[in-house]
Amino acid sequence: MFTKFKDRRYWILMPPFLIIGFILVLYLPQKLKPFAILTALVFWIVYYTWNGLSKTNEEKEEMDK
Repeated sequence: MFTKFKDRRYWILMPPFLIIGFILVLYLPQKLKPFAILTALVFWIVYYTWNGLSKTNEEKEEMDK
């Protein structure tokens, strides 16, 4: 299940990636515009990596207690 902090991570990451994606769509040459969709892929990679690392850190903290 999603916690409030995970939802916060989503909303922290979404605006910069949307802005970068729109800028790429506007300014890339016509041949390279399809590569702007890669910002979505990078967004999800960063999001799930951040969630995975925090989960690992939480589990590590619990084991240290």
